[in-house]
Amino acid sequence: MTKRLHDLRQSWAPSVPRGRVLAERWSRCFALGALALMASCAKAELEAADNAVQHIVRLDLAAVPGSPKPAAEILSGGRFDVEPESHAKWQIEGADEELVIQSKERWGGPWMGLGFSTDKGRVAIPQAIPAGSVNRAAVRMMCKSKVDVAVALTRDGKDVVTSAFLRHSGTGLPGVVFVDIPGVLGQTKPFDGVRVLIDRLKHDSVFLGVELLSAPLHGFLPEDPSRPDAVGMENEFRTSITLSKDVPMVAEVTATPGSVLRFGMARPVMVRRTSERPRIQVSVMDAEQDPPIELAKGAFTLPRGRDARLWADAELPLPLDAPSRIQVTFSLHSEEPGASLVALSSPRIERRWAGPKTVVLVTSDTHRADHVGGSSRSVGVETPFLDRLADKGVMFEDAYASTNITNPSHASLMTALSPRDTRMVNNNTVLAEHAVTLAERYQQAGYFTLAALSAGHMNHRQSGLSQGFDRLWVPSGKANVDSRISIERLDEWLEEANGLPLFVWLHVFDAHAPYEVPDELRWRYYDESKDPYGESFELPQGVRVPWDAAVRDLDFVTSQYMSEVTYLDTQLEGFLSHPRFQNAVIAITGDHGESFGNHGLYFTHIGLYPETLGVPLILTWPGSPLGAKVTRSVSHLDLGRTLLDISGLVEVEFPGQNLMGWLENEEREGEARYAISSHAHSASIEKDGWFLILSLRNSGKPVRAEHQVELYRLADDPGCLVDLIDEEIERARYMRSQLIAWLAAADESGLSQATGLQDREELAQLAALGYADQGVGEGTETGTWYKEDGKSEWCQRFR
Repeated sequence: MTKRLHDLRQSWAPSVPRGRVLAERWSRCFALGALALMASCAKAELEAADNAVQHIVRLDLAAVPGSPKPAAEILSGGRFDVEPESHAKWQIEGADEELVIQSKERWGGPWMGLGFSTDKGRVAIPQAIPAGSVNRAAVRMMCKSKVDVAVALTRDGKDVVTSAFLRHSGTGLPGVVFVDIPGVLGQTKPFDGVRVLIDRLKHDSVFLGVELLSAPLHGFLPEDPSRPDAVGMENEFRTSITLSKDVPMVAEVTATPGSVLRFGMARPVMVRRTSERPRIQVSVMDAEQDPPIELAKGAFTLPRGRDARLWADAELPLPLDAPSRIQVTFSLHSEEPGASLVALSSPRIERRWAGPKTVVLVTSDTHRADHVGGSSRSVGVETPFLDRLADKGVMFEDAYASTNITNPSHASLMTALSPRDTRMVNNNTVLAEHAVTLAERYQQAGYFTLAALSAGHMNHRQSGLSQGFDRLWVPSGKANVDSRISIERLDEWLEEANGLPLFVWLHVFDAHAPYEVPDELRWRYYDESKDPYGESFELPQGVRVPWDAAVRDLDFVTSQYMSEVTYLDTQLEGFLSHPRFQNAVIAITGDHGESFGNHGLYFTHIGLYPETLGVPLILTWPGSPLGAKVTRSVSHLDLGRTLLDISGLVEVEFPGQNLMGWLENEEREGEARYAISSHAHSASIEKDGWFLILSLRNSGKPVRAEHQVELYRLADDPGCLVDLIDEEIERARYMRSQLIAWLAAADESGLSQATGLQDREELAQLAALGYADQGVGEGTETGTWYKEDGKSEWCQRFR
C-alpha cells in the first residue's frame, strides 16, 4: 500500500527565487527529455508484446439454447385500502381522526385516506404473511410535496425486515411508490403484519393504502446478459450479470497460454436464502476438438454468514500450450426448491504482462479553478504536488464544468454530453442504462476498470455512475468520507490488478463543505493571533455558516477551504506516487466550483457563475509537453475524448474533441461554452470573454425572475458583479438567441431515468394490477428547457 504523507508541513514547497526556479525547470526538462528518449526503446518492446495479445477478454455469456425462461408474473399478496373501519382495525400514529374523502375525478377521485397532523406517520396493519411470500410493497399516497416511505414486515409487534426509505415526489394526484423489502428470504417464520412508515409529511399528505407483492427474483438482478449492470454488496458495486439455477450460461473465446479465468460472485440480500448453499460450477472445453475435450473445471461455493454480504472472487487457471478456442460454461446448483440466483461479476479471461497501460481520472468535488498553486489565477493556496504534476504536463487555466451540481456534472463528464442532453439536473436522477460511458469504452478496449467515490449520494441507485466499472466503492448511505479512505480502497485493488491495463477513477470530497481540516492545517492561511469568533468581526446580514454557527470572520472560513485543498494535495501525492502510476495517463479536474459571497451566495455552489463553473484541469502522460499552459477557454466535456486519444484509442467512438488541439493551434477561435444549473433554474453561455445567464424559472437564491437575463464582461469583472445588460443590449440579444437555440436543440429523450423501479416488463405487470401510468421516485426533466412568454417584460425587451 502506498505510504501516506502524515507530516503535512514537510510537503510544503520552500520559497525559491523565480530565476532559480526557471533555470531548474529548464534543466529538469532537458534531463526528463533525455530520459524519455532512452526509455522509448524499452517502451516500444513492451508495447509490441502488449498489443500482441489482449490482457482481458470478457466473456459474452448467453443462456444455453433450450433453457427455460424465468417466470415474469407479479402476484398480489394482499391489498389494504383505507376505509371507515381502518381506525378500529389498524394501529395508526400521527393521523387525523377524520378520514379525507375525495369524490372529484379531477383530483383522482373517488378515494379516501388518512390525513396527518405530524411530520411522521405510522400505519400498522395486522395480516398473516407466510415466510418468503412477498418481497415488494406498493404504497399509495396523495401529496403535493416529497415524502419518504418505507415498509416493514412485523412479528409480535416488532419490525423484522424493513426497507430503505424511498423519496416519493407527489403531484397532487394519487400516486404509488414501490418499495423493495430486503431480507425476506432470510426469514423462515411467518409474519403477522405490515407497517408503513412515512416521513416528511405535510398537511396535504394522504395515505390511501398498501398492497403487498411477490415479484420474480430475477427482477432484482440484471436480466439481460448482453447488458450487464451494477450490483451492490455493501459499499462495493460491480458490473454483473445474473446466473440462475435453471439457466446455464455459455461463451466461446480465444485464450492463450498463461491465461486465467476470473470472476466475482455474490448473493444480494433480495435473493439470498440463509439456509441455501448454492455453488457455481465452471467447465472449460477445448472447442477446437470434435468432440470438445474438457480442459478445466471448478466448483465454487457462495460464502455464508458475515461473508455472504461481500463479493467473493474466484479463479480457474487454464492449462493451454498454444492459443485455443475455448468454450466456458457456468451453471448454478442448489438443493433448495424454488428459484436460486447469484450475481456474476466481470467473467473474463486474463493474461498479465509487464508494463500494462494505466489511465487515472481524479475528480475533486467543489474545487475552484483558482485554488491550484501553479495557476496564474491562484489565490495563494499551496498545492506543491499538483504544481509538480502540471510541470510534467499541461494545465488548462480556463476550464468549465457543464453544471454546478455533483451527480449531473459527473454524468456529463463520463458521457461527454451536456446536462441539456442527459437531462440530469439533480442528485436524485439516474443515468440511464443505455448511456455509453467512458468507463464502458475502456472496458471494451480490454481495460480493468476501478473507481472509489467519496460521496454517498453517488451510489449507483441514486446516480447510475457505476456503469462500466468492474469495481466501484462508495460510502454507505449519504455519508461522505475523507479522500484517505477512498484512496486506501483503491490501493488494495491496485495490488490485485498487477499486470492488467487499468482505468481508475478517484472522486474526492475534501474541498466540499463543511470545511473541516486537520489541526496541522487549521491556521495555515489565517493569522492565529486573531479570534475568528470574536465580536470584532461581524457577518453580513442573514449570513450564517451552517457547520460553524459561532464563526464571525468569513476570511477564516475561506482559509479553511484553502487548507482543505492543501490537505487534498498531500493525499493525491501519496496516491499518485504508487509505482503503478509512474508512466500513467493522469487527469485531474473538478465537478464544479464554490461561491464565497458574490451575489449573496456564501459557501455554496447553487449559482451559475464562473466561480461555480470554473474547475482545475491538469493532464500529464508519457511524452506530454512539459509545463505547458493553455489559457483559452475549454470544457471538461472534452476530457473523455482526450483521454481515449492519449491512450491510443483514437478509433473508439466517443463524443467530444481532443483538448490537445489547443496546443497545436492556440490561435483558433474559441467555441461557446454552455451550462445548465442545478434543478434547471438557469442556463448560461460564455463566448469570447462575455458571460450571459438566462433564468429558466423563478428562483430564490439568488433571487431571479423567470426570463431574467444577466450579462458580464469577464476580462474586467471575473466575479460577475457588474451587470451590463442595459449597456450591451444588442450583444445580450445575440447571445441570448444563441443560448435559446442551443436549449431548443436538446435531445428530448435524454439519458436519465427516475430513481426506483424502472424495468418496463415489470411496470407492465404492475399496470395489470391497476398501477398504470403511476410515477415512481424522483422525476426527470422532460419537454423543452425554455419557453418564451409574450407577457414577460424580459421577453418583451428582446423582441
